[in-house]
Amino acid sequence: MISAIIFDMDGLLVDSEPWWRVAESNVFGKLSCAPTQHEFETMMGRQIREVILHWHSIKPWENFSLEQTREEIISEVEKLVKQNAALLPGVEKTIRFFSGRKIPMALASSSPLKLIANLMSHYGLAEKFRFMNSAENELHGKPHPDVFLTTAKMLNVNAENCLVFEDSYNGLLAAKAAGMKCVTVPAKEHFAQEKFDVADLKLRSLEEFSETLFYKLSG
Repeated sequence: MISAIIFDMDGLLVDSEPWWRVAESNVFGKLSCAPTQHEFETMMGRQIREVILHWHSIKPWENFSLEQTREEIISEVEKLVKQNAALLPGVEKTIRFFSGRKIPMALASSSPLKLIANLMSHYGLAEKFRFMNSAENELHGKPHPDVFLTTAKMLNVNAENCLVFEDSYNGLLAAKAAGMKCVTVPAKEHFAQEKFDVADLKLRSLEEFSETLFYKLSG
């Protein structure tokens, strides 16, 4: 039985993934060189510190400062997302669905908690979640299950009774590793990739989510 819902944020609730790429390209491009599209995709869903350390290990730059680079990227992302990104189709409808049934919802993202809180307040969603949690507080980011397991404990719900909504493959792997059911909503250009078929349900948009699908997942 599903008794709690855990949402990812970037690329699932907010169309922010393109702006993460722009921000990282701007900052990394200034420091060494910008990641390619493929390189960016392999880093999706990971903690920002993991992304920075990974990029510095293969494209190093002088006067390295993890904290300064992190703050520059976060600041750039917040500015770009607020200026350019909107909630994705079906987000408000899906949140109303669970809210109307009094099923507790939480958010578990690889983004820093400050950015999560600021963006969710900006889009008027902060009060919809019982908890907002960040993988920045975990030893390992996605695809490790840590952030989802911690969020389940915060909700006081067993992992197997949680349903996760994710867009990235690393997030999907994290949810499955946590023993949770997962609905994946890959980006349009990734939808046909067979690796996403390990999800319990794959949708093109949250607009497709319905009461019928929910009760199938609950069975």
